[in-house]
Amino acid sequence: MVSVIRNTIWWVLLGGLAVGLGGCAQEPEKVAWPKVEWKGQQDEVLLRSSYEVLLQGKKVGYMLLDAKLDAKAQEVYGIWFTAMKFKRGNDIVSNLLDIHFVETPEGVLKSMTVDGNSSPTEPPASTLATVAGDMLEVRVETAESESDSRKPWPQNVLGPLAIDLSLVRQPMKPGETRSFSNVEPNSLSVYQQNLTALDYEDYEGQSLLKISVVSTQGDISMEGNLWVNQDGVTVRATYPQMAMEVVLTERTKATLLDTNASGVELDLNEETSVEIQGIYNQEADTQLLTLVSMLTDLNGLFSPSAHQQVRKSSENEVVLLTRDLPQQVTAVKEDVPKIYLSSSSLIQTEHQAIQDQVQSLVENLENDQEKLKVIHTFVSQHMEKKNYSKAMASAVDALQSQEGDCTEHACLFAAMARAAGIPTRMAAGLVAIPEGASARVWYHMWNESYLNGQWISVDATRTPGEAKWSRYIKISDTALSNEDDQQYALKALLLLGDLQVYSKQG
Repeated sequence: MVSVIRNTIWWVLLGGLAVGLGGCAQEPEKVAWPKVEWKGQQDEVLLRSSYEVLLQGKKVGYMLLDAKLDAKAQEVYGIWFTAMKFKRGNDIVSNLLDIHFVETPEGVLKSMTVDGNSSPTEPPASTLATVAGDMLEVRVETAESESDSRKPWPQNVLGPLAIDLSLVRQPMKPGETRSFSNVEPNSLSVYQQNLTALDYEDYEGQSLLKISVVSTQGDISMEGNLWVNQDGVTVRATYPQMAMEVVLTERTKATLLDTNASGVELDLNEETSVEIQGIYNQEADTQLLTLVSMLTDLNGLFSPSAHQQVRKSSENEVVLLTRDLPQQVTAVKEDVPKIYLSSSSLIQTEHQAIQDQVQSLVENLENDQEKLKVIHTFVSQHMEKKNYSKAMASAVDALQSQEGDCTEHACLFAAMARAAGIPTRMAAGLVAIPEGASARVWYHMWNESYLNGQWISVDATRTPGEAKWSRYIKISDTALSNEDDQQYALKALLLLGDLQVYSKQG
């Protein structure tokens, strides 16, 4: 279930890393629960449960999990469906995720389809992944295109509901530990799961076994807790780092939220912002900020940049000095990986429309700095509408629709800068927005381009020269290639549960 929580919040909140800029309202269409097609009545039901999902204590959606064993075919097949709805200012965001999987009786993944749409305004995408020996063969299809790829695949990787099915097959006892790896459906990454059964606790009149789960992939580590009944079914799960909770409910009660705004409890813009405590000098060109989290290890999470100096870093606290002007350092020419110039599913550098637009902007320019400025100006002016209903649309979608939030600005800018031959990457973190006498930090995405021997920060949601870089707090960066799979944004999301920010002016 912790894997379910992690994947769900990733799908829902990826588009929530944005500055609180105004948007236009878009009413999502009403959708229905999927019909689960069982192969035969004789197949054994392994799992059939439904959950209500809460973020910051407020309802954001529902999910259902189903799995059956086909003893004749020696296969486990099932579905995991999630429907989410929340507000972002004036917009209502609707997210759907529909996963069908086939496994061996032991739970090893054989194949999986992932269908989803991040909003009614975007075309749905379908991903089919099949394990073929030591490779994972992947096909991604939309109404407009399809693409095939292959990636190395470890042995004995379990399916998307590995934790839930593992506990149902063999319930744990206090003191027992369990470890395995399973697939994360959205990114097709492999996560290591480490379960530790603690003790029984009372929950609404039931005696439930509390299980600690640590999910690890690369340098990302996430912790959660499950409360499981005697049949191994998760009754409640919490993910404190993301302020998320999942609670077992009757399937007849697991219905979608109303399509009107009155039926949506959570405004993500409000819930993901953090007020800065202390005296924040809004006119200063440098800021000394202390960030505190008791749930997430901050040691090494924040890396230095041209505008950011790490003064102190420990498990629970980091002190940053941020500045408008880049730090004066001797530029050292580095061998920038080609990945920062390449295309991906979201940054379509080689798309003809991107290439044509860039060529028309830079054809008479030879200086990379001038090219970067005209591209920056174009993106900031071209994106006319701040639309929060998109989760994370591609560069081509942003170019054609001329709407989106910071993620769409960043994808379009990266694609165009790369098309002009300038290495560019995505950056994720926080930005301080003054509100009268106070200030708040909001989750945000922007870009960094390699120019004259150093990485230069660019925020395409603002016109050139408008950004005050002392207000930006960088957490991570990525090429956002197909291999990166957007995992870098999780580092910012891990602070959602208990981040505190303090300002000290001296």
